[in-house]
Amino acid sequence: MAGKRYFENQFDDFSSNSTYDFFRQSEDGISEKFSTKLKDYKSEKLSNLVCKPGKEIFHHDGTVYTGSTGLAYYYLMSSLSKDEGCNENLLNALQYIDLNSLKGRRISFLCGDAGPLAIATVISFKLGISRPDTLPEYGTIAQSPLLWQWHEKVYLGAAHGVAGILYLLLQTRAYIDVKDIQDLIKPAVDWLLNQQFPSGNYPSSLGSSSGDKLVQWCHGAPGFVPLCLLAYQVFEQEKYLKIAIECGEVIWQRGLCKKGYSLCHGVSGNAYGFLQLYQATKKKLYIHRACCFMEWCVLEHPGTEQHPPDRPASLFEGVIGPICLAEAIMHPLQSKFPAFCL
Repeated sequence: MAGKRYFENQFDDFSSNSTYDFFRQSEDGISEKFSTKLKDYKSEKLSNLVCKPGKEIFHHDGTVYTGSTGLAYYYLMSSLSKDEGCNENLLNALQYIDLNSLKGRRISFLCGDAGPLAIATVISFKLGISRPDTLPEYGTIAQSPLLWQWHEKVYLGAAHGVAGILYLLLQTRAYIDVKDIQDLIKPAVDWLLNQQFPSGNYPSSLGSSSGDKLVQWCHGAPGFVPLCLLAYQVFEQEKYLKIAIECGEVIWQRGLCKKGYSLCHGVSGNAYGFLQLYQATKKKLYIHRACCFMEWCVLEHPGTEQHPPDRPASLFEGVIGPICLAEAIMHPLQSKFPAFCL
């Protein structure tokens, strides 16, 4: 197919006679050999990051998406892992958040001030650092409508799109009236999932002229997996699990993105779809597929990153995303897509 945006997947799918060394022979879990490979990969990539001045490597960008707070987020999540030093990682995280440099322009978790503020709050709480609360109780005196457009387009995917908004709403359902969930959120989910292409993939935006091309977390099937699985959990209807599995097949066939290895529009972000399906089904097929995509990121074959990132040290566009994936695969049942899954 001319102009396709992915590499043909040459990995063998899962079987009991697989020649890959991803798993232990006698029990469930990642093999020591593959685990060591992932740890070496993390160590090498992190060493390359931390040996450079933080503000320079992140081009004075303090956001979660492309800036230094993305690395802070990684250290925060590492502090939750049993095999990592807790306080040391939290202190490392604080080095990469500069609250004095907030722009005061965007009220956005990924691309604005909300992300650094939220992550700094969690880190400070865990370290026992406190300060007087001077935040007015705006929530009791004002309301803001949900914005379903981004740059005057109705995006459908996980990044700034309907799938991402609905997923976050369902994650916070304990704070939403049950009637609103049934009368507003569920119909919106059903409408969205009806936009599916015959291939199982999804358009990037409503009325998009680009067609069935993009298979990446920000636009396409990978960003729909967590929404479908959570809808299956909340509404207990098999159709949502079925669609999530269909999205998983799209990722396996077309998810080795030519753009590179990033979370947002690369292979590591797509691999998280397999981890989410593994958590929901406990089928070894999906952890195998996640390991194959991780292997692709680790090997970094020449020519497999055709669009090098503008911010190579960032969480969503750069190397921190694959580093997070390497850690997630070693703890697959506890893994969460960075800065998206609560």
